[in-house]
Amino acid sequence: MRNRLLLLLVGALAALALSPPAASLAETCPPGQTGTPPYCQNEPSNKFNLGKVKHPATGVVTIRVKVSSGGVFVATGKNMRTATAKGKGAGSFTLTLKLTTAGLEELNEAKGQQLRVKVKFTFTPTGGKPRTKYKKLIFRVVRGKASTK
Repeated sequence: MRNRLLLLLVGALAALALSPPAASLAETCPPGQTGTPPYCQNEPSNKFNLGKVKHPATGVVTIRVKVSSGGVFVATGKNMRTATAKGKGAGSFTLTLKLTTAGLEELNEAKGQQLRVKVKFTFTPTGGKPRTKYKKLIFRVVRGKASTK
């Protein structure tokens, strides 16, 4: 009787040890990972760098951007057209920022023929969380009046 009970107990413990773990609501992936255990993956990096700023034309600014993974990059600001770039992987690109008609009028009337704009840069990697940075850029009148060309 004792041997039979011991054998039953060992068999039950072996079956319990070999069965797949039941997913519960309490089980989550470690911080910085997504998915459900045991299929956790690292979140894509949302880091980006803002590089050199150039003023190639009147009312236009270009900025070099380097992203760490594929996703969507958006730049917005007051009196500025929204600039968007999409990428499949890590790399760098040049983003052209342009003023709206109201922004060009304000630039033409501005003292010193320059207009400061606080630009919001947001990068959202595919399947990840967005990151935002702010930078003040100066739009300048290079020659004559600012135009939409």
